[in-house]
Amino acid sequence: MENLISSVKNSCRLLKLFLDSPKEMGVSEIARRINMSKGSTHKLLATLESEGFIRQNPENKLYSLGYTLLELGNQVLKNHDLAEFAKPYLKRLSEATKEFITLCVMDGGEAIYVSKVESQYPIRFIVETHRRFPLYATSGARAILAYQSPEFIDDILSKGIKTYTPYSLSTPEQIKERLADIRARGYEISANMRNIGVTGIAAPIFNSDGKVEASISVMGPTDRMEPMKEEWIRLVIQVTREISAGIGYRGDSRHRGDSHHG
Repeated sequence: MENLISSVKNSCRLLKLFLDSPKEMGVSEIARRINMSKGSTHKLLATLESEGFIRQNPENKLYSLGYTLLELGNQVLKNHDLAEFAKPYLKRLSEATKEFITLCVMDGGEAIYVSKVESQYPIRFIVETHRRFPLYATSGARAILAYQSPEFIDDILSKGIKTYTPYSLSTPEQIKERLADIRARGYEISANMRNIGVTGIAAPIFNSDGKVEASISVMGPTDRMEPMKEEWIRLVIQVTREISAGIGYRGDSRHRGDSHHG
């Protein structure tokens, strides 16, 4: 058992070498770095190669990380608990703004608030966690819908549009124009569309596949939000970029959704 454990540990040490080493290395270099004999290192490499964790370049015989690790890494990112991961970011936004902060995610054809931090002010905007909304209805929802495929957007809007206030977007054309604006600037800001006297600022979160299935919003009374809107926009964008990077997104932060719209 001790031998099995030590061999697994040596395999892990070998794989972790590549975290801060050249892309490809030879047997001698690897053996020297993990302080093992060349023969033992070769056996480890052969075993790891047979499972796809290591691959050998047929031309120069050097070794690099295999695609199995990429598959495992992607699976880790897919299983990532976004709500848990985003908690410190929501708290940071709350401390900076003192307003109502939410994490909104897409669930099928609807938006749902899965996490929130209440406003610190006595006069505040309140929404229950896990309440569902149409994907066009709130700033957080639209920040998600804007980055979906045109076919998906058409399907959502074809089911009828519910309005909430006299200022709500009421036609597919209005909503599509609004979504194009969100994609162009990278965030949404709206007032009075879902609740009179309330302003929301939201930005999308991109996952490791470059897709948007979540957003962060700051919401509060318009008279408090309006003087601070430029600062809050900057903070929301900064936080969503950090979360996106943290869950594996590696694209251009400014035009993050463009590649999905041709």
